[in-house]
Amino acid sequence: MKFKLITISLLTLLLTGCPLEGDDGNKGSAGIAGINCWDLNGDRINDDGEDKNNDGQWDAKDCTVYISSSAQSAEVEFNHQHFCEAFALLPSPQYPAGCPSNTHTIPTGTLTKITPTQLFDDGNSGFDTCNNPPNNGLLSIESRVDLSDPSREIGWFVLDGAYIAKTISMSYSDAVGGACRDTCSGDSSCIAALALERGSAADCSIFYHSDTVSAYERICALPAPGYTATELCSLSLQGQALWHAKCP
Repeated sequence: MKFKLITISLLTLLLTGCPLEGDDGNKGSAGIAGINCWDLNGDRINDDGEDKNNDGQWDAKDCTVYISSSAQSAEVEFNHQHFCEAFALLPSPQYPAGCPSNTHTIPTGTLTKITPTQLFDDGNSGFDTCNNPPNNGLLSIESRVDLSDPSREIGWFVLDGAYIAKTISMSYSDAVGGACRDTCSGDSSCIAALALERGSAADCSIFYHSDTVSAYERICALPAPGYTATELCSLSLQGQALWHAKCP
């Protein structure tokens, strides 16, 4: 008899639409907002040093991201310069693959500060520098598919036939003042210089050229809302990535 009463009671609840579950509890408090990509110290304050392009705005234009701390063409190592020089000075000179050949000549041109005004549309979502082909320079910005996410494009700096001969640490203010550029201009073998901003410091890389390597390559940006990766790479030229390269 008790079993029948319980069954009838459950059936009555279902037919009358009475809920079998309790009401939802109160919503919890909202979480803390995420950190903006330009907020390098995570204090949620728009600090002067975080306005990377100095336009008075803190937005995606200041969000260029360098993926790795170093980069190089696949064929060479950091001590490449000294390795090549040692082989070339042997009694019977040798020129291993990757090293400048015995007929190599250093590209000529004027060492030029590469800014957004020095960029020319390459017709493939990227940029040539100095001028349109065939008068463009060795440096370019390329758009490539992210192999880990084929729906996304990544921006790359590409310097044809180049390798890092040496890297010098300096203050960012000195780099802005031209110290990295001057190091390159005082070296007859230098074809380009790149000063990467690291807060108050900068890494200045000096590039030499070889006729048997492909290119120096470095990821310069990921896309951000409203901007392609290559657009952000070009914006980084205003402060985060100080390039000087030879223009024909």
